[in-house]
Amino acid sequence: MGQSVSLCTPRWIDVQGVKNFRDIGGWPVRDGNGYIRERFVFRCGHLVNATQKGKDVLKQLNVVAAFDFRSDPELERQGIMPEINDLTRYPSAIFSKDDYSPAALATRWQGYFEGATGFPKVYMIILEKGGPQFRKIFLHMLENHSRQSTKSLIIHCTAGKDRTGVFIMLLLSLCGVDDEIIAQEYAMSNLGYWEAESELQAKADMLGVTVKDMRMVMSAPYLAMRETINCLKEKYGSTEEYIKTMCGLNKEQIEALRDLMIVRIPFEERQLFRPKI
Repeated sequence: MGQSVSLCTPRWIDVQGVKNFRDIGGWPVRDGNGYIRERFVFRCGHLVNATQKGKDVLKQLNVVAAFDFRSDPELERQGIMPEINDLTRYPSAIFSKDDYSPAALATRWQGYFEGATGFPKVYMIILEKGGPQFRKIFLHMLENHSRQSTKSLIIHCTAGKDRTGVFIMLLLSLCGVDDEIIAQEYAMSNLGYWEAESELQAKADMLGVTVKDMRMVMSAPYLAMRETINCLKEKYGSTEEYIKTMCGLNKEQIEALRDLMIVRIPFEERQLFRPKI
C-alpha cells in the first residue's frame, strides 16, 4: 500500500508514584504472523507510593490483579500497595525469609556485583525458586481473562526489573518473541527505574560496598538477559520445557496461553501492521 507511517500505542505510562511502569505488548513474534497483545500485561516497580492520580490511571487501564513478587522483609520495610476498588493484590513471594539470611543475600548480591555476566547467576536462582508463583500467574491468566476481555494485570517486584524481568522474559519467549527483543525490552528498565544518590549511598553503606557497585545492582544490562536466556536453554532445553517442568503446565494450557497473548495477523494484512523481525 506504500504506507510508511503507523499508529503506536504508548509503551510507557505515567502512573504517578510508581516507577518503571510499562506495557509489555506490541512486540512482534518471530514468524511474523502476529504481535503481543497490548494493554493486557503491565510491569513495574512496587505500587506502595501510588497517588490518587496513579490509582485513577490503573482504574482506566482496567487493572484487576497485581502479582507482587516481593518477600516479607521487603513488605515490612516498604509496605503494601494502597487499596484500589476492583484490584486484587496477589502475594507471590519468590524468596522466603531464609533467602534473606546474610549468607543467602551475600551470594545473590555477589552475582550482581560481578556485572552483566554475573546477573544470570541470580536469575537462574529466580527461575529455580519461582516456578510455583509463575504457575499461579499463568493459571490466573487462563482462568480469568479471554481474548474478548478488557481486563488487565500487573507483574511487579520492588524495582520491576529482576524477578519481574525473568517472568516477562518467560512470557514473551513462550510466545515466540525474539531473544534480541526480549533483552532490549528488559534493558528498558535502565530508563524506567532510578534511585537518588542519597539512597544509593545509604544502601552501599549498609552492605559495605561502593556506590558504583550499587549502581550496577540497580542496572538492567542487555547482556545479562541474553546470557540468562542462554542459561535457561542450556539447563531446560527451551522456555516451553521450563514451563512444563517447573510450572506444571501442559501442552494445551501453553497453547491457550499463546492464544491469549498473541494478536494474529492474516498473511494478506501483514504489510499494514508491524514489520517482520
